[in-house]
Amino acid sequence: MRDTRWRLPFSYLLMGILFLVIVAVLIAGLWINYENSKNHTVENAERLRVMTESHMDNSFRMIDTGLKLYDNTYNQKMQDAFGIVMAEYLQAGGEPSLMDLPSLKNRIGGMEIHVINDQCVIEHSSSPGDIGLDFSIIYPDFCVYLHKIQNTSGYYPDRVVMEWFTGNLTKYGYMPTPDHQYILELGLHSDAFTRDRMELQYRDVIDEVRTFNPYLEEVLLFQKQKRLIYNTTYIPTLEESEMLDYILWKNRSTQIVKDNGAGKTIVWQVIDLRDPDYAADKSVFAKLTYNDALVREELDQIAILHGFAALLVILSGGLIAIMVSRKLSRPIERLVEDVNIIAEGDLNHAVRPAPGFELSNLSGSIQVMVDRLKAEIRQCEASEERFMELVQLLPQAIFETDLNGNITFANPIAFEVFGYNPEDFENGINIFDILAPDEQILARERFREILAGKRSQGSEYTGIRKDGSTFPIMVYTAARKEEGAVTGMRGTIVDISHLKKVEEEIRKLNAELEDRVAQRTSELEYATREMEAFTYSVSHDLRGPLRAIDGFSHIISESASTGLDERELHCIDVIRQNVVLMDSLIDGLLALSRMGRQELKREWVSPETLVREVVAEVLNQAPDRKIDVTIGTLPECNADPVMLRQVFANLIGNAVKFTRKTDNARIEIGAFFRDSQAVYYVRDNGAGFDMKYVNKLFKEFQRLHRPEEYEGSGIGLAIVDRIIRRHGGKIWAESEPGKGATFYFFLEGHPEHS
Repeated sequence: MRDTRWRLPFSYLLMGILFLVIVAVLIAGLWINYENSKNHTVENAERLRVMTESHMDNSFRMIDTGLKLYDNTYNQKMQDAFGIVMAEYLQAGGEPSLMDLPSLKNRIGGMEIHVINDQCVIEHSSSPGDIGLDFSIIYPDFCVYLHKIQNTSGYYPDRVVMEWFTGNLTKYGYMPTPDHQYILELGLHSDAFTRDRMELQYRDVIDEVRTFNPYLEEVLLFQKQKRLIYNTTYIPTLEESEMLDYILWKNRSTQIVKDNGAGKTIVWQVIDLRDPDYAADKSVFAKLTYNDALVREELDQIAILHGFAALLVILSGGLIAIMVSRKLSRPIERLVEDVNIIAEGDLNHAVRPAPGFELSNLSGSIQVMVDRLKAEIRQCEASEERFMELVQLLPQAIFETDLNGNITFANPIAFEVFGYNPEDFENGINIFDILAPDEQILARERFREILAGKRSQGSEYTGIRKDGSTFPIMVYTAARKEEGAVTGMRGTIVDISHLKKVEEEIRKLNAELEDRVAQRTSELEYATREMEAFTYSVSHDLRGPLRAIDGFSHIISESASTGLDERELHCIDVIRQNVVLMDSLIDGLLALSRMGRQELKREWVSPETLVREVVAEVLNQAPDRKIDVTIGTLPECNADPVMLRQVFANLIGNAVKFTRKTDNARIEIGAFFRDSQAVYYVRDNGAGFDMKYVNKLFKEFQRLHRPEEYEGSGIGLAIVDRIIRRHGGKIWAESEPGKGATFYFFLEGHPEHS
């Protein structure tokens, strides 16, 4: 029966599809153009930034080269002055306190004279206010330079620099004394410095880049002393001071800071002008502030233009869709009328030809389809006849019922299994009448569930034959539907008498197997108790002699120490150390034994909490050490929390122990997924080991380092290996001598990576 409800006409549907396609294609083109324009604008701004910073870097280096040439013109004058000062130093017998520095200052043209000791402190000076100035505090890099030249000889020129406190321009030079006890420093002041050096201005470069880069809002130039060039009274803000400290002492590279709230991008450009031939660091640290709001304004204008174009596209797309849809829909509507007539049952109705190659082929194909449909109807009738013959021949009982359970169809094997005949079927048989009375209530409940649409995996019942005998059966059923409505149930019945006999035999075999398992369990428990007794006995019997050896050796060392030579005392000390080692080995043996007997209680555990507790405990035991510990994300795992804590405690404890001789000790605990498997690791930068000994690593009492280097019993990693193997997991290590070690492990029952 045809559905006569109102539906959207094809012409409207075609119109809508054409409209959507046209608009989608044009909008996609506009969007691509918009994205290209946006990316081009952003790339231009970025390209200008790169050009600006590159131009500043090149220009500043050229200016610095010119200033360096200018500064070197005073080298000969200062070298001559050093000859006079050094002669005075030698005449004073290498004692700066005997030198007349004020008079000497006048002789060399007013240059300041400073005598710097090996601690980088000005010990004597022609300027009393500079005495006691400690360069190791205010200028650590300069102190390193002084130590570098102290044991050399000759004149070392420096650049014209701004003094630390006064800000005056001064050219310095240095000369180590022949006895290498002091370094003489001369400082030349000249009014010409300010006048001549102003001819090469950084400000000119700043004006140039601000001219061709409209996004550049502000440029501030700082020197190493955190002074602003051209404005010595400027006090850096807290943020500027912190960034300058970071660049100067931690990471001398360009830093970019985004201030999205203010719409600014701040670039700290490092123009590194350090020269190993000079002590002075003339580097420039430029703070470039870019106005991102200008870029956003340009992007907004591009978006408005493309939005207006999109509106025009929608209007023109609608007009084109209306015109094209009317041209295409009329032949299709006629074809639909012919198909509807055929669908109502008139298979002899001829399909009218349609214009156009495609529609003409379609009308011909529909006519061919109608002819084939007639042939297929005849084939379906023949197939139904064959299906009924197969059902009659199947070796299983097949049946159908109505909604009340009355059997409406049964194949011959069904009559044979239950002993009924066709006459009984005609008199009426209910499906529940062939089941045991005590199972009919359950059967009716399942019957209702099947009719309600619930799937059945098979139900076991006791069947009743016509003669009253019973036998086990398995019933598989499903709801029977006609035109979408449930009209009853159909299913198959299997005689499982033979399967029941097999089940009984299997049940007897399982009972015998349980008896054997109980016997073996009893024997294993007895062996375990014997092992515990043996372990206790070994621990008790070994520790008694050890305590005696330790006690008597202690008495000998205390009472007879004055009568023993150094070698004999060393032997007694070795005896006591080996007693302590033997006691530690016994403890390790007992711990290893207990770990094998301890019951495994698995639950979902968050390793991160356990690791933080372990790290806190281990670091508390080494308060005098500074260790950088990093804890990454550790996924949950199914494990015994006590044993898992022991694993991390041993691994982290080893990492702390073997980084003892390492500067800047680092320990990292983390995890990653490999083939959906959570792998945990503990990494350090300690002593490490040679991978050719890795096979000994997890064996009992095997050590890869000498006891006098690192203490231990060689049992900790064996315990870790045993715990992980009890969890069905695996542990392995990677290392290189002197470069630390990494221990990896995974456990069975890990969470899969999604």
